[in-house]
Amino acid sequence: MENSRAGLEVCMLGGFSVRYGGRPISFSKGGRFKSMSLLQLLLIHKKSGIAKDELMRCLYDWEAVSDRNNSLNSLIYRLKRQLIAAGLPEGEYVCLQNGICRWCADMDTWVDFIAMEEMIEEAGQRSLQEQEALLEKACGLYRGEFLPESSGEIWAAAENIRLKGLYTGAVHQLCALWKKQQEYQKMLELYKMAAELYPYEEWQVYEIDCLMELQRYEKAYSLYRETVKSYSDELGIPPSPRMQEQLQRMGSRLTTKENSLSKVRELLREDEIRGGYFCPYPSFIDTYRFVCRIAERSGQSMFLMLCTLRYTDGAPEKKDDAGTHLRRAMEKSLRRGDVYTKYSSSQYLILLSGIHQEDCGMVYERIRKSFCQTYRNPGCQLEYEAEEIMEISEFYSGNTEKKA
Repeated sequence: MENSRAGLEVCMLGGFSVRYGGRPISFSKGGRFKSMSLLQLLLIHKKSGIAKDELMRCLYDWEAVSDRNNSLNSLIYRLKRQLIAAGLPEGEYVCLQNGICRWCADMDTWVDFIAMEEMIEEAGQRSLQEQEALLEKACGLYRGEFLPESSGEIWAAAENIRLKGLYTGAVHQLCALWKKQQEYQKMLELYKMAAELYPYEEWQVYEIDCLMELQRYEKAYSLYRETVKSYSDELGIPPSPRMQEQLQRMGSRLTTKENSLSKVRELLREDEIRGGYFCPYPSFIDTYRFVCRIAERSGQSMFLMLCTLRYTDGAPEKKDDAGTHLRRAMEKSLRRGDVYTKYSSSQYLILLSGIHQEDCGMVYERIRKSFCQTYRNPGCQLEYEAEEIMEISEFYSGNTEKKA
């Protein structure tokens, strides 16, 4: 977007702002939200207009308004006055003809999401080189959710979904062009922007792919770990199968400089001496599979325990707090030889070695008591299940993986 447009420029992506003649304008606070909703609806339907009945439904459907028609007419008049008071020239701005309301300002009116749409549409009719330029500009205009302050309005939410879909498609289309040219750095930067806007929609998968193509394996692994931690902490979910596949690919390419065994041991050594060993879910999977092999060969007794937080009516809304206290209780209660991980927002998995079935209940009691000492709420209860890790063939049949 240029900095000095002669007419009106309106941004709705990532927030709402209006500029006239290159300078920002503000509106009076009195009745501002409803007036701005009217302005936004008129600009959304700038090309074809919007039926007056539809306009009234969008503006007043959730309100007890006795005379919607009169209320809309008053709102149109108020919007005109607010525009002029904000520094715009005298004019009609809103026209009504044959039951259709239109934005009819006598000036050039530029709207960011409309410009984005037009660029994406035009790109489909141009040469590959022109497509690249248009799509890059279109993606640059998308600065975030459509009208985030109005996200609770049905009309805004519907438009947000549509525009988000357009943006996602444009990103993939542009990166497909760049991939043919092996422009992985450009792809990486675009995917990074998308990940910043939508951090929980796996854009990081594409970032990692680009980093690997650029042979920046350590950076790719670092991003992988950050993403897994974020998904676990914020959403309580493990990484997707595709991300787990990426981990395997990275593992085969990560290399370090040659070192002596003593130096390698120093690098591998755990910095902090604690109780149970916590690891991300993907690492837990590898540990579990290795332990299955040890159990088969040595005959050592090993158990898999699942601890689950159950919430009853009246439990706190911030359930993550309970999960945080449970993790601390496990760190204190488990032995250094025990391994645990966060499986979901309300569940933890534990690998227990060298114990018997009756010992599992004792481990659970230690965890429960430690948890209850710091988290006192009758609406939250801790439960557990424990099963012995039997033969490694059980894992290969798929049964153990389902339990984990």
